[in-house]
Amino acid sequence: MLVGSRCKKDAIDKPVYGTQSNATFYKTDEQVQQALTGTYLQLRQTWNEYALDHYFVGDISTDDAWKGGGSDADVGYLQEMSSFLLNPTNQVVNVRWSLLYNLISRANEVINYAPQAIGDESKIKQYINEAKLLRAFGYYSLVTIYGGVPMPLKPLTPEEAVSTPRSTAEEVFIQIVKDLTDATALPSKRMYAANDQYRVTSGLAYTMLGKAYMFQKDFSNAEVAFAKVVQSGDYALLNDYGENWRTENSTESVFEINNKVADKDVPLGTNVPLYFCTRTTAGYPGYGFHLPTQDLFNEFDADDPRITYTFVKTGDRFINDDAGTQDQDNSISPSGFADRKMLVPQYLRVMFYPWMISYNIRMIRYADVLLLYAEALNENNKSALAQKYLNQVRLRARSTPAKDPQRSKQVYVPATTVNTLPDITTSDQTELRKAIWHERRCELGMEGWRREDLIRQKRFGEVMRAFALKYNNVKGKNFRDDRDYLFPIPQNEIDYSNRVITQNPGF
Repeated sequence: MLVGSRCKKDAIDKPVYGTQSNATFYKTDEQVQQALTGTYLQLRQTWNEYALDHYFVGDISTDDAWKGGGSDADVGYLQEMSSFLLNPTNQVVNVRWSLLYNLISRANEVINYAPQAIGDESKIKQYINEAKLLRAFGYYSLVTIYGGVPMPLKPLTPEEAVSTPRSTAEEVFIQIVKDLTDATALPSKRMYAANDQYRVTSGLAYTMLGKAYMFQKDFSNAEVAFAKVVQSGDYALLNDYGENWRTENSTESVFEINNKVADKDVPLGTNVPLYFCTRTTAGYPGYGFHLPTQDLFNEFDADDPRITYTFVKTGDRFINDDAGTQDQDNSISPSGFADRKMLVPQYLRVMFYPWMISYNIRMIRYADVLLLYAEALNENNKSALAQKYLNQVRLRARSTPAKDPQRSKQVYVPATTVNTLPDITTSDQTELRKAIWHERRCELGMEGWRREDLIRQKRFGEVMRAFALKYNNVKGKNFRDDRDYLFPIPQNEIDYSNRVITQNPGF
């Protein structure tokens, strides 16, 4: 079925088609807004959050992160993904499909039923465009992992849900571009009132357009889309790289999933950081997944301040933690590192429901946009402009304090000097391309975008086989270029459709 939810038995539930209430719902702009809120909520379902899948798939399947956990068998389906031993019944294969089709199903209802509602026409049009952006985000997240997928654009009957064939990847991207182009009419970030600050924006629409074009190697259109974001005046790099994870919805935030909790006794928020907290540190109940590799650490210059905000070492201690009992213990990490970006210090969550954390997920930052813009410019033979935006990111990095203000003890403090992270000056297209790719890995490390970068750069297999050889590890050893650029299609989707939906090669 094309919609469903994460469940313990690795199955996809039967869909809820929404037909029962449509006769009495979608009558007013207020009801449309309520339905749209339900669409947004598909990205943050408690214990079923899209962000967790984003990090797991985007990093653990690459050279940036180990699976972690208590053993290889602990959430073994992630180990299968990491080792490129996926099969069509693997849970991570099912989960991404399920989460995203739930999002798309809700968006389709808003898009199709909202035009009949009465009320403020401008609001209704805005709500439709928000739903189109969310639908485009869903299809983008699907097509970049599975290739061509079934592409319903309206609520489905039970018969249609099991008989809709796959569209081609090209057809999916055409629809993504169409939806995102419509969504560029949305308000900009600074046009939203304070209580609407987490709605999707025109800036996000242009950003996703740029990403869609980059994935298709359409660098000319990507440049145009990213230029709209850069020239909008809505976004700016923070002066301090680490501030990205201390301040919500900053000038650098392009897309952020709101999980802030007002009432400490209400079990809302996010559980994603709990998956990444170490298993063996007192006061930090967690599962110890998503652990940075030594290879990622080696990518950084030794004096790069971003190391501070990407890695946690054994012996680090955060402020206000109980003296002598809260030193971080990464003894079960293969690299000795834990993920800093998703570590919320204990003192910031002690007042809340213990298994849910009041913490926003930073999905897309302006630095990501600037580096993709630089990459597009370089591919379009505009090296001087590409250098400009690449060096903006490096300038901010070298200006960042090397000492984490949330740590009372920091085992590794990058020894910054006046020569830290100098500007890139090469105008050679190949060398500048390598410099931009290097910068993306350092700037966005552990943020879930590494797999997508390696896929669109057409070097996923090359990088992963080299990783396996370098570290004498199974991770990457089994990578096949004719198979592993895509996930398999979930087997139950093929079965439900009586094989109308076909499988990807090699599975």
